[in-house]
Amino acid sequence: MGKRSSIKLNVTAVILFLLSGCGPTELSSDSKLSVGKPTGLLVKQFGAMREVMREGETEARVRLVDAVDTPHTYAVGALEGLTGEVTIVDGDVWVSRVAEDGELQVTGPKPLAEDSATLLTLGHVPHWHQTTIERSVSGAELESLIERFANAKGVDTDKPFPFRIEGQLTDVELHVINGYCPIATDPATENKKPWRQINSEPVSANVIGFYAPNAVAVMTHHGTSVHAHGIVTVDGRKLIGHVDSVTVEPGSTLFVPKL
Repeated sequence: MGKRSSIKLNVTAVILFLLSGCGPTELSSDSKLSVGKPTGLLVKQFGAMREVMREGETEARVRLVDAVDTPHTYAVGALEGLTGEVTIVDGDVWVSRVAEDGELQVTGPKPLAEDSATLLTLGHVPHWHQTTIERSVSGAELESLIERFANAKGVDTDKPFPFRIEGQLTDVELHVINGYCPIATDPATENKKPWRQINSEPVSANVIGFYAPNAVAVMTHHGTSVHAHGIVTVDGRKLIGHVDSVTVEPGSTLFVPKL
């Protein structure tokens, strides 16, 4: 086993909640993407970090039942009102919310008719290339691995594209937004803390994410080109949330779209 990198997906001094809207959100001219329009390979974007997280425009932009009207949909996003996280895996819709007692509630795989996303990055991928990860990787090294493999398979890595990881993960940190951001805080939501889960021991998991190097303040924050959600099972419970950090262990499989 190779030496494990200690770099996390979020490399700034604060935890950047990629889908809960914390941290810098200035939109660069290169990353202005049309809401609900194609933004690159197989990808659509509904909402943008700046308008949703900093400007408070958290209205519904796409119904989840409509988001999966095309087969083989994959997506990550946040619910209307920032009341939870949305994870779509091959058309299965999983919604994670924080209950009043602070526990996590996960619904799916069928979308609820009343659920809509205010922020959603979405792609349709019927076929995937895959490769085996040979050593422990995390953070910037993991981002580089995703980019290199996609580039080798003919994906335009200057534009957003979906990826998947299946296998053993360690040092997994997940959160589910609950209408609160510790940096861009609306006083009305300051006591609505995110749900968090930290697992240092190996767990079998799936990661659904998007590599988006030129989408700062739309799909990602400064300091990273990736946002992703993880699906893990702990003590028989399915836990799904945004990935704050993770180490991918040898033998895991990385998938990128097959053109």
